[in-house]
Amino acid sequence: MDLTQTTLLTGILALVALVIYYQLKAGANHPARIHGSISKDDRRFLRQAVTVSAAEVTLSQLALKTSAAAPVQYMAKRIVDDQTQVNRKLASLAWRYRVNVSAEPGPEAKQQARQLRSLHGSAFDQAYDEVIVQDHRKAIDLFSAAAHSTNAEIRRLAETTLPTLDLHLKMAEELDPRVTASAPPLPPM
Repeated sequence: MDLTQTTLLTGILALVALVIYYQLKAGANHPARIHGSISKDDRRFLRQAVTVSAAEVTLSQLALKTSAAAPVQYMAKRIVDDQTQVNRKLASLAWRYRVNVSAEPGPEAKQQARQLRSLHGSAFDQAYDEVIVQDHRKAIDLFSAAAHSTNAEIRRLAETTLPTLDLHLKMAEELDPRVTASAPPLPPM
C-alpha cells in the first residue's frame, strides 16, 4: 500500500469509529429509554421473569422436538408462542429502565433440559409436564407479586400476563402424560 491508500484507509476507519461512537451514544440517550429509576423489587422481577420465561420457552421447544403426543405438542407450542411474546415485552421494559437481563434460561432450567433430553416417550412427557407445572407455579408467584408494583408498566404487564400463565398451568395440570400418546389433540383456544 502506498501512503495515499494508507491515509485514505486511516481516514475511513476514523470516520467509521466516529459514526459508531455517536450511534452508541445516541442509543444510550434515546428518548424511549427512561432515565428514572425503578425499585429493587421491580429490577429483580424483570431479571427473574426473563429467566423464567426463557426457561419455559427452552423446555417447551425441546418438547416440540421430542414428544410425539398431540396434547403435549399443543401445550408446548402454546407456551412457546405465548412466552415469546411475554419475553419481548419484558426485554422492552428492561431496556427502557436500563436493567440488564439475560435471555438465557438459568442453570436450573439448563439442568432440567439435560435431564429431559435423556428421556423418551411417556417418560419424557411426564417429566416435562412436572417441570412445566412447577415452573408455572413459580412464575405465577413472581408475576402475582409484580402485579402489586408501584410502577404502572410493570404492574400492567404482570396483570395481563397472569391469565396466560394460569391457562398454561391449568393445561399442564390437566395433562395426563400416561395417556397422551392415545389422546386426541386439545381443541385450539
